[in-house]
Amino acid sequence: MTNMQNNTDENFNEDFERLMKQFLSEEYKDVKLDDMQTEDEEDPFLEDEDADEYEAEDNTPTEKADDICTDNPLPGDVIEQNQNVRVKVEILRPIDNPQEELQKLVGCGNIKKRMDELVALTAYNRILHEQFPELKQHRVSLHSLFLGNPGTGKTTVCKIFGALLHEAGALSKGHVVICDRGTFIGTLWGDEERAMKQVVEMAQGGVLMIDEAYLLNGKNENDPGKIIVQLLMNLLADESQRDIAVVLCGYKEPMNELLETNPGLLSRFPNRFEFADFSVDELLEITSRRIEEYSYRFTVKAWQKYTDMIAFAFSARDTETWGNARFIANQLEHIYIQHATRCVKQPPKNHNDLLLITPEDIVPIEMPRRKNRIGFGV
Repeated sequence: MTNMQNNTDENFNEDFERLMKQFLSEEYKDVKLDDMQTEDEEDPFLEDEDADEYEAEDNTPTEKADDICTDNPLPGDVIEQNQNVRVKVEILRPIDNPQEELQKLVGCGNIKKRMDELVALTAYNRILHEQFPELKQHRVSLHSLFLGNPGTGKTTVCKIFGALLHEAGALSKGHVVICDRGTFIGTLWGDEERAMKQVVEMAQGGVLMIDEAYLLNGKNENDPGKIIVQLLMNLLADESQRDIAVVLCGYKEPMNELLETNPGLLSRFPNRFEFADFSVDELLEITSRRIEEYSYRFTVKAWQKYTDMIAFAFSARDTETWGNARFIANQLEHIYIQHATRCVKQPPKNHNDLLLITPEDIVPIEMPRRKNRIGFGV
């Protein structure tokens, strides 16, 4: 190592320790990152593999109604079940370049194909009507089922779905309103109907996504979830409600049981999208994309340790609690914390090491345990 390199590393160590002391004494806010920059060195990191896309259900920043541009405003995100109970509803704005985002998805080959077909038919129907307004149009139902385990990308695809339908001219806005059982079930008589009316108004021009919709299938005859199902049926039967797409999400088997409770419900949702669990290779691809966002890289040994850990977790997974991409996101958070702690306790030799994940940073896996689905089977 040259004298110049030795001096560079020594200066970096001194700078790093100084900055850490300033940070701990709340003076860090006045320090510029440029003070830590040193001469670039040869990159010793493991190169990230090319990937088509990572599952972004947990990684994509949530965009609320306040972020919507003024030329296409969305409604507020609070409904009133009654005078005493108000519920906040998540509203996601349509994304840019939805077709590009669809093609970036890890796996999901069948979902991409089915969605392309539905959007193509919708666009064709609009063009046909513009060219031949006297002809009878195809009846295209936008209502869909998204079936799969947590972390398989249902919310991400729903965002893409709304934006694609907006581009195709089927929806006037393309936003997504996310609800669940708690959005509708109130404390007073008539709360469910009031909530459904407000949510439908919010979702006009976009997608109404009901997450864990199977929780509406209460076993008790007087369960208020049954009222929600009937109100939903009334909405789907209303021909004036054409500027809205309803998407029911949840685990496959309990969702099938929900659909069997009402013969007319299944026919109202002709578009069925099944989200399979990610394979080990796909989970590693998701990992590569996520660490790339923060410019982290693994050493060869660290990547091997991480790969072995994920492979073991996948083989030992409980399909009832396996989190797919959410599991990866949680593991990476543990690694980031461990990495940051190590860097604080043992200042790195050069500034590039601040972004280098080593075997010491790979913490043991926390496997989720099976748990009962609250509300299902009540």
